[in-house]
Amino acid sequence: MEYFDYVNPKAPKGGTTRVSAIGAFNNLNHLADKGTLALYIDPRYFSMVHDQLMVPSDDELATYYGRLAESIEVAEDYSWVSYTLRKTAHWHDGKPVTIKDILWSFDVYKNKASFGWRAAFRDIKSIEQIGPREFKFHFLESAEKSAQLIVQTARFTPLPEHYYKDRDLDKTTLEPPLTNGPYRIAEVDPGRKLILERVENYWAKNLANTQGMYNFDRLELTYFFDTSVMLQAFRAGVFDYYGEQDERKFHTEYNFAARREGLFKAETYTGGRAYGMFEGIVLNTRKPIFQDVRVREALTLAYNFEWANRVLWYEGLARNNSFFMRSSLQAQKLPSKDELMLLEPFRAELPARVFTQPVPLPINQPAGRNRDTLVAADNLLREAGWILKDFERVNKKSGKPLTFDFIISKNEYEMMLTPFVDNLKRLGIDTSIRKVEKNLMVNRLRSYDFDSTIRRIYTFDVPLADRLRSQYTSEYADPPNMQNYPGIKNPVVDFLVEKVTQARTEREMNAAGRALDRVLLWNFYVIPDGHPRGRHAVYWDRFGHPPYGAPHMHWAGFPNMWWFDAEKSARVDAGISDSKND
Repeated sequence: MEYFDYVNPKAPKGGTTRVSAIGAFNNLNHLADKGTLALYIDPRYFSMVHDQLMVPSDDELATYYGRLAESIEVAEDYSWVSYTLRKTAHWHDGKPVTIKDILWSFDVYKNKASFGWRAAFRDIKSIEQIGPREFKFHFLESAEKSAQLIVQTARFTPLPEHYYKDRDLDKTTLEPPLTNGPYRIAEVDPGRKLILERVENYWAKNLANTQGMYNFDRLELTYFFDTSVMLQAFRAGVFDYYGEQDERKFHTEYNFAARREGLFKAETYTGGRAYGMFEGIVLNTRKPIFQDVRVREALTLAYNFEWANRVLWYEGLARNNSFFMRSSLQAQKLPSKDELMLLEPFRAELPARVFTQPVPLPINQPAGRNRDTLVAADNLLREAGWILKDFERVNKKSGKPLTFDFIISKNEYEMMLTPFVDNLKRLGIDTSIRKVEKNLMVNRLRSYDFDSTIRRIYTFDVPLADRLRSQYTSEYADPPNMQNYPGIKNPVVDFLVEKVTQARTEREMNAAGRALDRVLLWNFYVIPDGHPRGRHAVYWDRFGHPPYGAPHMHWAGFPNMWWFDAEKSARVDAGISDSKND
């Protein structure tokens, strides 16, 4: 392979691209379980400054290619995996990436880093040096041996021991860390701006899996506190690119002169990867009012997605009828034989509908009230002991009202929840929407200090074991800073998550995933909203980019695969200047 098929290997290097984010940041140390980490830093999600042992491709389901690793060897029984470091790999200070860095980093992640990091490597027993550049990961005997274990090690991100050994690993900092990726942090304006610069002597620039990538000389990230202010700045040319995920804004905010003149682009493309749940209203089952599944189902029935999709989102969303939307793990129709083999031992512990009903939620009329589902919700609440008294929903035994709060940090979530609050009032339920600033929101999420909130719950075509566990299993319901926001403690879910992560074949993984999907859906831990029918890239036309839509790509490839076009940029600058002079 000379390069990935979906990139432009002749893309020119140079230029600056400017992007934005909402909120602020106060941390550049991805090991610290505190503060708000700036974008493009955390190697668990998307980092422009760190390199991993291997990187996935975007046109294959689950294929990884060596980045720091020159070669890989896997035991036939998946009991171990060994890697050989590339001789050329070095940190940005010129010092080589060594076996010593690998061993030290593993000890940090396994024993000293935050709980989330330790969880990511929980199935790895030890690491062994077996040569000058060779090392081997050994897995626990109790870990079910599968290819997922190998993927966990492929994402291993070493750190430079000589830089970190005298630093507090648990402390937030705005000092740019020493890294080894295609970019380094060049400037920091605390809380407001982060500037990354391309590393000219990037050690991996000649590898096949970097060709046509990392083309911009500079990447400038500016934070805004308010989305409306950010969009005004965008239209004025303050920054260049935004991945718009709000359907209403995509249809209403970008019809301005520069777009009509061809200086500004607003494009929609279809991603190839799974959406997961994408977005939903999380019900925190750590709170007593949400511990009855009938209450959770009633609230789900009260949410009129079809009305909101028509009025608020311009029919741009499709309902999330799965925690694995658009993947082979999405449950369809009734359980298959393979699913039933996994579910039957738990029949007495599961809702009967897991076995007897398909999973799609009731479809409401997009105009008017969802009266039928509100009536069904009322019946469920009464059955659960919540009756109406003087137009107020109260507990039949205690007389206490059914009331809770929604905690959010985004304006669009307030718009999404307002009609839902109105529907709940019709059921006698008193709720309120509390909007908090982003840093406070982060801290409340870390400690699960909320009744209900809105979260995006991502999964992948081949789910990552550590993320799946963090999102759904009992072990991660109580430790802080996990992603199990509903507080799910369900032995059947725990069992099925492990079946997904331990699957040896795609058929086994799909069967376990679909069974898990049914159990999660019929327990109503999350009120599903919708996922985009297409994704949107909006940008000033300063760039070139490869065609959208590699088979398993779920993003536009920005900024990794785009490049600066000086001729286009000059035309945009002239157009913006003319508009300011008008």
